[in-house]
Amino acid sequence: MKKFIIIALLMLYILPLQAKEYSFEDAYKRVLATQESLAAARQEVKAAKAQQSSAHGLYLPSVGVKGSYTRINNPIVIDLNEIRTVITTLHGIPQTALPSFEKQVQDKKFFKAQAYATLPIFTGGKIASANAAAKANYAGAQAQEDMLANKLLVDLSAKYFGNFLAQKMVEVRGQFLQNAKQNAEDGAKMFKAGVISKVEKMSVDVVLAQAQRDYDSAVNDASIAQTLLKDILSETEEITPNSPVFVLPLESLPSLEEFQKKALSTPMLSYIDSKKDLSKANESAQKSDFLPTFYLFATRELYSRDLTILDPDWAVGIGFNWNLFEGGQTYNKTKAAKELTQKVEDLKEQQIKDILTGVEYYYKKMENAQKTYAALQEELAFTEEFYKARQLGFKAGTTTSLEVNMAMTQWQKSQLENLKAQYDFVTSLAAILNLSGQTELFNKYAQEGQRN
Repeated sequence: MKKFIIIALLMLYILPLQAKEYSFEDAYKRVLATQESLAAARQEVKAAKAQQSSAHGLYLPSVGVKGSYTRINNPIVIDLNEIRTVITTLHGIPQTALPSFEKQVQDKKFFKAQAYATLPIFTGGKIASANAAAKANYAGAQAQEDMLANKLLVDLSAKYFGNFLAQKMVEVRGQFLQNAKQNAEDGAKMFKAGVISKVEKMSVDVVLAQAQRDYDSAVNDASIAQTLLKDILSETEEITPNSPVFVLPLESLPSLEEFQKKALSTPMLSYIDSKKDLSKANESAQKSDFLPTFYLFATRELYSRDLTILDPDWAVGIGFNWNLFEGGQTYNKTKAAKELTQKVEDLKEQQIKDILTGVEYYYKKMENAQKTYAALQEELAFTEEFYKARQLGFKAGTTTSLEVNMAMTQWQKSQLENLKAQYDFVTSLAAILNLSGQTELFNKYAQEGQRN
């Protein structure tokens, strides 16, 4: 029983330390599902869609009811008794022969209720402009959501593969540290045996101290990379990336020109186009203020008891509004809208230049990384064998500690450069796919790279 309890306690201690594994594809799905900024962007899309539906309702009639209860100082009376007096005088009729010509048409307290409907038939383009603006807002919200999702792929690639790179660097630095320790132990024995000088022994000791500092720094960097990855994934547990960095032959990827061509239809440019459409809609709306508005209307009294003899039970008709002078406000608003449209057009031209430059920059960086990686494969094998040869020579007393240290440092340098080349390739590819609006292809390329 005691043995069982001890095993159970050990399991409880070990299980929380187990890291959660994530492939890059699963990590990206997690980011898309948990990032608050992306959730907010989705809400913006829903709100813009609702506003678009609201704008469409401007084409439909407006129907409603209204009512009021009123109290006035005195009843409203129509008094025609002076005419009555003239009639009786002219015709010699006794005053008592005719009724009073005074009539009350409105009590001091009265209630009115009315149903009404209006339908715009010409607004000078106001309704069309409002719908165009709502459509542009919706397109802009969709583009912003796509932009954010694409940017999150770039951010995730840097943090996911950055974590992978940091762990590998810990392994490389740890291997270097172990080799340095072994060399230091061998050096101490050889110094004690009188095979090497004190200077050579100090040389391997210095390398060991530097190796320890480099290893500690790598462990700290790995811890920071782990924190950043957990943050973007909204995780509290330790994470182990199981999708390694990769490098593809450039022949298996589209050319620079093909990437740049695709970049001309990215969400960023779609967003700018939406702003241009919105500006044009605003310009049309301002111009519509120069024109009259015509509308049909109809009313129906719902409570006729308090109506006066002058109030109809129902009415239909056509009306119009036309503001002829506003102190130049309409003209200046229209002018401002035109300037804003031109500003957006200029911004788009600049954005196109920036995107094409960005694609070229990352393509060249990816190309350099691929070439560096290819060149390093032979160097890695050579530097490892060279180090082993120097190590054997040191033990045999035919090489110096300085030669061993240089060989070991070169081997480590080749390993680190190899990892960095892979990291640069992956992150540059993610950046290109973001700029060219093709982030959905990243997992495909990753799978190809991991098969190679």
